[in-house]
Amino acid sequence: MDQLGTRALVSQLAEDLGWLEEHCRRQPEHAAQAAQLRLAAALVRNCIGPFLEGQSPAPLHVVVVGGAGAGKSTVANLLSGDAAAEANPQAGFTRHPIAYSSQAGPIPWAGHLGFLGPLQRLPQSSPANLDADVYQVRHVSPDPLAAGLLKDFVVWDCPDMTTWAATGYIPRLLEVAALADVIVYVASDERYNDEVPTQFLYLLLWAGKPVVACLLKMKEGDAQALAAHFQREVLDRLPGKAVACLTIPYLTPEQLADPSQLARYRIPLLNQVAVLGEPPAAARRRVVLWGSQYLSAAQEKLLGVARQDLSALRSWRELVQTGQAEFDDRYRREYLGSEKFRRFDEALVRLLDLLELPGVGRVVSNILWVLRTPYRLLRELVTKTLTRPEAASQPERNVLEEALAAWLNLLRKEASRRAATHPLWAHIDEGFEAGLTDKARERFQQGYRSFQLGQTEEMEHTARAIYEELEKNPALLNTLRGGKLAIDVAAITSAFLVGHIGLQDFILVPLAASVTHQLVELLGKQYVDNQREQARQRQQALMARAISGPLAEWLIQWPTTGGSTFERLQLALRRIPNAIQQLDAEVRKAVAAPQGGP
Repeated sequence: MDQLGTRALVSQLAEDLGWLEEHCRRQPEHAAQAAQLRLAAALVRNCIGPFLEGQSPAPLHVVVVGGAGAGKSTVANLLSGDAAAEANPQAGFTRHPIAYSSQAGPIPWAGHLGFLGPLQRLPQSSPANLDADVYQVRHVSPDPLAAGLLKDFVVWDCPDMTTWAATGYIPRLLEVAALADVIVYVASDERYNDEVPTQFLYLLLWAGKPVVACLLKMKEGDAQALAAHFQREVLDRLPGKAVACLTIPYLTPEQLADPSQLARYRIPLLNQVAVLGEPPAAARRRVVLWGSQYLSAAQEKLLGVARQDLSALRSWRELVQTGQAEFDDRYRREYLGSEKFRRFDEALVRLLDLLELPGVGRVVSNILWVLRTPYRLLRELVTKTLTRPEAASQPERNVLEEALAAWLNLLRKEASRRAATHPLWAHIDEGFEAGLTDKARERFQQGYRSFQLGQTEEMEHTARAIYEELEKNPALLNTLRGGKLAIDVAAITSAFLVGHIGLQDFILVPLAASVTHQLVELLGKQYVDNQREQARQRQQALMARAISGPLAEWLIQWPTTGGSTFERLQLALRRIPNAIQQLDAEVRKAVAAPQGGP
């Protein structure tokens, strides 16, 4: 992949992860997932992207993190060798990231496209308690003591994650933590096992960040015991590689101002950071590779919230399909089941008429018709006596409109009932309030017009085919006519043979002629009824294709169209897994290349 393609891939993946993070932040119960997504987007933007574009591994970024009042600014000063960080006894004083660099002149690493995402660089030095989406870079004098250990490095002093105001600036902390080549985790003797900082440390280790732990503010005599306790109760329970633990006891202002007294704590800290950051190119490759592996391994968890939204979408789809099934069933029961389709009765009459002998043979057919007259009159009398008047079937349009109303009422009722359970249902409920029902009826009308045109042609074609097939096949038609005549002749002859010639023939002959005709009529009726039933099934399928199917699909897709949140959600879910896979392949190829370049 060329550099433009890589840049587009990085930008799109970071944007999709960032959008998913904002989607989670709108749901307070998903704050933890939002933090993970912010870290993932920041890894792509600040760590992996610059590496793939060939950015120099120097300087390494050493990021100091920890809970409120732990002593982060003190540790930042120890690392930089300058009292530049504002060590303030007020917990939560630092509100935005501050970088300390000894590099003179322009700072190329801060000019990378998308560097630190939404954070803007302050053009001049500002107080650390400025609460805004900004960062600043402060220049510190080169330190001879650190020159051989950390020649080119940047120290970041970061906000905490535990004070009441931390919710507003944790994203800034995550943005810089993703940039880190080495993390220095700071905890105090009083709050070394607080839940939120420990969870944050867990997340950083899971993301593959090398970590040095610093315990501060204990009595010097308690340092060893506290370090062992912290190792056992906190560090040993965390994932990832082993974490070195250093202790720095409570230091008075005089001790903090005396470089010679600070050296006994500063040198081990610099040494430990240097171990994790040497050589710089290898350290950067490791962090990038581990970050890419984290994205792949955490993919399901990162997308978990979105998949919960997809579960709600699946529930909506199932509800729509349930309503569609009831709509189709109601149409079948209330219209197709009672509609007689008289065009098929006409086709039966035409079929039976075709089986009569043409031309001179019509005389024979007329004689047989006369013979069947007593039976015909008797059948008509019995039919009128025993058959109840047929109830008129409902008009097709009325049945469909009533079924549509029931379908939409079901959806609206369920959306209203579940509106408090998930944003999707609230979105659908708002849609019904804003005219979704009217839009669905418009869709129905469009489908119904198309259905009317199709069904008229289908019924007419099926009914005509009953007799037109015979008309187009004279050989078969004449064979059937001959067969019918042979049966009639055989039946009448049998009547004469059974009773011999006598008065009884006035009963037997008409009876025989009527029986054969009834048999032919019964066979013809079965054939026509079979065609009628097939026509019903085809009309049911036609209705589903023209009306219920398209309407159901439109209803299913409605929450994910029109620029809605859920449309964007589906787009992100389609792109993120593939983008992570492509990015991981690019990282592996770049790490394997000479000099760690892409």
